[in-house]
Amino acid sequence: MQGLSYLITYREAGSSDRRENLLAVLRWLAQWPEIQVVVVEQDTVPWLDREPPLPKSGAGLAYNPGPFNKAWGFNVAARVARGPLLALGDADVIAPRALPEAVRRCREGEGAVKPYHTIVDLTQEETARLRGGDSGFRATRPQSTPRNREGLSEHVVFGGGLVVIQRETYLRLGGFDERFLGWGGENDAMMAKLEHAGVPLSEVGEEPALHLWHARSPQSTLGQPHYDANRRLLSDYAAYTDAELARLCDVQRQVMGNLHKYRPMF
Repeated sequence: MQGLSYLITYREAGSSDRRENLLAVLRWLAQWPEIQVVVVEQDTVPWLDREPPLPKSGAGLAYNPGPFNKAWGFNVAARVARGPLLALGDADVIAPRALPEAVRRCREGEGAVKPYHTIVDLTQEETARLRGGDSGFRATRPQSTPRNREGLSEHVVFGGGLVVIQRETYLRLGGFDERFLGWGGENDAMMAKLEHAGVPLSEVGEEPALHLWHARSPQSTLGQPHYDANRRLLSDYAAYTDAELARLCDVQRQVMGNLHKYRPMF
């Protein structure tokens, strides 16, 4: 796992569940002391400074009083990453056994590797078990379980949940598109970038990744106020030519991860 920087961007949003999930992810990562972990917290004040201290984390506050911007948070983290490989992980997703294999493949030439085929939404009880330290348990589901959120299992777009990518590739593509605000769209846009650029992609892992439970509301997903704008922006990606998308990547490479993007100007 040498040479890997694991990036997480996070906002607590008054939810103790989100903090407990982040702590569980960091405890899982602590088994590999050679990994550089970077947590970028988006808020106006640093909530992550509170006790208990975060295990194995270089945590920092990125001032953002507006809608959560996952793309910007990852891009900020990428600017301070030291490793030639980046893992871009949600603060509530674990791939219990496949991460080392994904890193190995990426190190040997794959442009980007997703360490799971499917992801399972854990129940509240299963999540409590994982938070208690049992990150190796197997979350099994009947074969008849539908693969969607309601059925507690789904296939996630390549850029979502957790992906390992060569740092050079990530920077060349201009990182994630920071125009996506709130929930939805940024992962699909990254997939379009990867495909247009012809980046070699693969998935590994016979077991699903685990998505830890936390309360969700329509106002934080499909009902969030920027969702329609995100959908329109994503539709632009479907219409871009290779040349247009290459130009977009050039522009985004120049502006990605500006730490003061949301800081008020006086």
